[in-house]
Amino acid sequence: MERRKFLQSIGGIGAATAIGATSLLAMSGGAAASQVSISAGNPGTVTNDRGDIARVTTDPQFSVRWKNLDDAVAKVFYLVEASVGGSEFLPLFRATPWLPGSNATNDSYLKAESGTTGEYTLKHPLSKVLNQDPRFWDGDGPDESASPLVVADENGAPDYSSADWSSYGPADETTYMNGVSMGSASAAEDFLVGDEGFVLQNNYPDINSGYYGAASDTTPLDNDADGTESETEVVLRYTFELQRPNRSWAESRSGLGSSATKEELAAEIDGVEPSDIDDGNSAIVMNGEDGNANFADPTGIPYASLRANADGHVGVLSTTATFRVTAKNEAADSGVTGHSNTGAQ
Repeated sequence: MERRKFLQSIGGIGAATAIGATSLLAMSGGAAASQVSISAGNPGTVTNDRGDIARVTTDPQFSVRWKNLDDAVAKVFYLVEASVGGSEFLPLFRATPWLPGSNATNDSYLKAESGTTGEYTLKHPLSKVLNQDPRFWDGDGPDESASPLVVADENGAPDYSSADWSSYGPADETTYMNGVSMGSASAAEDFLVGDEGFVLQNNYPDINSGYYGAASDTTPLDNDADGTESETEVVLRYTFELQRPNRSWAESRSGLGSSATKEELAAEIDGVEPSDIDDGNSAIVMNGEDGNANFADPTGIPYASLRANADGHVGVLSTTATFRVTAKNEAADSGVTGHSNTGAQ
């Protein structure tokens, strides 16, 4: 079968106290002919005496759809990164939800469907969808809730390079920052927050997603010049990857145990064939097939490699959205009013 790709995403961003306009991303046709576009409206101007920006956030909303693939899709990986004022891109948030949406299955918030044709659709902004996951309130701590992703705030980006990575078993700095090996979000919280004292504004151990902090502090966004306005460019970068089923997912979906064969597992799951099911970690769909890029390790692909092959692989999508944050520093002024109430006799 000729493989085809149909991916669509709708996203919105918010900054400071203002909300940006809705954004649009679309892909269709074969991998080489796909088109990607995300627009982002500028949030409202922040005006105050000092020209200070307190926080910039993003709360994406998107829908990823695929059609007529040769491999079944069982997991959607997505990564959100940001660059503030021309700085290097830093990751804000990553998630690898299993389909059809592990625990958040309320169709009013999330629609998820696995198979060679399927989708993963957030019907509301990310934070609202994530907060439907009952793991946030299962009593197994920390039982927090999700908020819009922090792009920049006064805490700034964690200094990942200063951490003692020798004491973190699941990963080192390189594999953590490029996404090849992470450990759990809980392990990351214990290490980077508990041991190193970092602030991870966008990490959610309850749902094993997030992992990262902000991309910047607010220094590049602030405007110190009295009576002026200044604009700072912020770029968001999105990367998506479609992944195959593995045995643990198939066992969970089918209700069968570990003794079941792949044939028995696949027989219980619509749209999945025995050859789709990986024994270990999930691999990217259609690796090296039908002209798609061939990754040396299809189960652990660095972020940069995904982006570099976004135009040459049916299972990868990457694009950027740019907006500007405006800070207005109100002009200083002073004056005296009153009455002398003079008198003479």
